[in-house]
Amino acid sequence: MNTFALEIWYDEGRICTLYTVRWVTDDDDTASETDRFFDTYTIPEHPLKEKALQLFRLITESIGNRYGATNDFFDRIVNRAQELPPKPKQRVEEIKDLGINFPLRLFCYRVTENIVILFNGGIKESQATQDSKNLSMMFYEAQTFVKKIEEALRSEMIEISNDGRYLQNFDGTTDIIL
Repeated sequence: MNTFALEIWYDEGRICTLYTVRWVTDDDDTASETDRFFDTYTIPEHPLKEKALQLFRLITESIGNRYGATNDFFDRIVNRAQELPPKPKQRVEEIKDLGINFPLRLFCYRVTENIVILFNGGIKESQATQDSKNLSMMFYEAQTFVKKIEEALRSEMIEISNDGRYLQNFDGTTDIIL
């Protein structure tokens, strides 16, 4: 059975803690899914490097530090997971700046306005995310992650910390393996 760890990816923002998932393997150096996404699209020669950096800033600065995980950022729901960036019709200036045909999608799951779990993503090549060759496997994995996370939250195997910013196991420990 495939297991994964929930790990803090970015918690330096004032409002929102961003988590990621990392497959648990025999290799302790396995990169998180979110790191794999940004490592792919931010290499110097990648044609979408600037777009990936725009998305990075939207996530860390706008969601993490300025607004939190409000509905403005989470309007692309695909089954159980959400996609970033949001649709550009929102009132938030940073979202409008991304434009209507933003080429990248990053799957995620908003737990609360203070906790978001980021997964992996890719290039959106067709009208429906699931029909994009580049995104179909990431879409499937995101759904699997969300299902396990929702089950763990529902069964109280993991819970939200008292301050509302972190996830923890039912016993208060923070090494979360699902």
